[in-house]
Amino acid sequence: TEPDNSALGGQAHFFGWKHGRVFYKSAGLENAGPPLVFIHGIGAGASSFMWRKNFDDLSNDFPVFALDLLGFGLSDKPPTAAYSADLYVELITDFIREVAGQPANVIASSLGAAYAIRVADEHPELINALILNGPTGSDSLNRRPGMAGAAFYGLLQSPVLGTSFYNVMASERSIRDFARDNLFYDHRRVTDRLVANLYATSHQHGAQHAIAAFLSGYLNTDTRAPFSRLTQPAVLVWGKQDNTTPVETGVSLLQLNPRAALEVFDYCRMMPEQEHPERFNELVRQTFLARSAAARV
Repeated sequence: TEPDNSALGGQAHFFGWKHGRVFYKSAGLENAGPPLVFIHGIGAGASSFMWRKNFDDLSNDFPVFALDLLGFGLSDKPPTAAYSADLYVELITDFIREVAGQPANVIASSLGAAYAIRVADEHPELINALILNGPTGSDSLNRRPGMAGAAFYGLLQSPVLGTSFYNVMASERSIRDFARDNLFYDHRRVTDRLVANLYATSHQHGAQHAIAAFLSGYLNTDTRAPFSRLTQPAVLVWGKQDNTTPVETGVSLLQLNPRAALEVFDYCRMMPEQEHPERFNELVRQTFLARSAAARV
């Protein structure tokens, strides 16, 4: 089965990046204010599909772009790519500069949000404002890989053992259980369509390469110092019942950067954009439309 390419409206494109073709969708009126760029999180089956309840609705107010990071979704999955946090920071930088246009407003999730924080810190001219959905990378669990990580990475890349492990981890049952236990507070959100898309996306040729890097720790990055330096407006969005990256993490990030704001969604784990899309989309409008109106005055 193929991943669901129809979940997001708009036009399908490929960005011919130096490390491989990057799939993205675009929609909305050009020149209707700063572009809005969606960056998905990292995990087996992750892709821009996660923004299906936000992309079309928000395209009524913004030019919108949603990309599949290299190694994920419908983007290329080269086995030779040095999958790392630095690779994705470079990709997001180049995508905003060469495709979306700058300065962009960015909505990003989990490790994707960690990369967006680094882009905003290292290239402040590219990012106007941010909505960050449970960013990871601000605790000791996100350390860089040592010898053990390198050995584990080698094991995951081995054709027999690595493939067997990956197939168990990315089985339909594992995906469904993980979504019920970690992604969603409301189990009714774990639909057959969602599970089928995550399964199909995670079983494309080459999909295991980026996940091997992720599980070995190579995609981790520390967001604390860059987040403390951000000068752009940043709104942290957290699910109150998120048991993977608890809401206390958001509170500690606020202490690093008192200019940021925190919005907590109750009855919600890791996916506020899908569990409470109406409220999430309204927050996006309030955050970014108010910004562009103030800029025009």
